[in-house]
Amino acid sequence: MKADILSFRSNDESQPIRTAAWIVIVITATIALSLSYACATPLAAVAALAGVHMKRHEGTWLVLTAWLANQLVGYYVLHYPRTWDSFAWGAAIGIASLLAALGARRAARRTRSPVLSSLTTFLVAFLIYEGALFAATAVLPSSAEAFSLPVIARILGINVCAVVGLAAIRWLAVKIGLQPHGFAEHIALSHG
Repeated sequence: MKADILSFRSNDESQPIRTAAWIVIVITATIALSLSYACATPLAAVAALAGVHMKRHEGTWLVLTAWLANQLVGYYVLHYPRTWDSFAWGAAIGIASLLAALGARRAARRTRSPVLSSLTTFLVAFLIYEGALFAATAVLPSSAEAFSLPVIARILGINVCAVVGLAAIRWLAVKIGLQPHGFAEHIALSHG
């Protein structure tokens, strides 16, 4: 096998190390975003990235780890209240993130254009994420403002900025060999 970073293949022996390094990079970004945005951390953007550019099990680990990092920052640094409803909302956010990644993955398989796929998967991930959180309001306490148009627009804006930033980080990761370089290659290899 060629050592050229642009010839990254799924059977490359260093792939687990590369994937782990990539996850650490995204988690570091998630921690920084959690410190900046607290409960508005753009987990839908992380879910879209995982759904499009990672194998199912790797993407699942990325989303779960990003969610856990967000929760740890929230409870141990930002001092979220340690109440049943706060923990329940944390669980709802984790479930919403996983559902968003699953939806993004399915959307990515339906489109073959990298640009269209990126836009579609992000929108699908965001809608599923917010929809799952809205559904949680049926059983969890929430304010009427939590899903108002200005709040949703702010969350969308944060996620758009994050997905652009994460895409730039991914581009760098491709250049240094931490991620596969081609969209078509990813789709062909990502049936796992």
